[in-house]
Amino acid sequence: MKYLLPFKIKAVHALIFILFLNFSSCCVFSTDPPDLRLTSQNFPSQVTAGQRFDLTFTVGNYSNTDCNAETTSQSIVNLKMIKQSNNFLQVNNTETLNALENDQTQIFNFSVLIEGENVTGAYNLIFTIDPNNTSGDAYRDNNVYTATITVN
Repeated sequence: MKYLLPFKIKAVHALIFILFLNFSSCCVFSTDPPDLRLTSQNFPSQVTAGQRFDLTFTVGNYSNTDCNAETTSQSIVNLKMIKQSNNFLQVNNTETLNALENDQTQIFNFSVLIEGENVTGAYNLIFTIDPNNTSGDAYRDNNVYTATITVN
């Protein structure tokens, strides 16, 4: 009987541990679908025609719950600047988005020069994460960022 007591205590501890894992977190045995999203952006609201300016965007892979997100596949990001008055596509740059693990980010730096005749005015800036959905990103509602830049 005295030999069975340590075995029973170990069995009870193991059972408690297993129950704790099952009830406290779904994350032990599974991950969530990836969610690529824009985590930061930095660019001027006004620029001067004929002078180069920089735009910076940071993309991250996060989960929508407490579990870790799955790693994404490699894909692309796209930056467009379209003049509001005539819908002229002034900038259309594409960069490679690496496969991102959970909570991993990637920074994109674009250097833009707008020059020529009739280039002044307001532009729609559109930054799109994985426009072709090749990354496995499960939540697509946060993949497009839009803003306005004025060229003087």
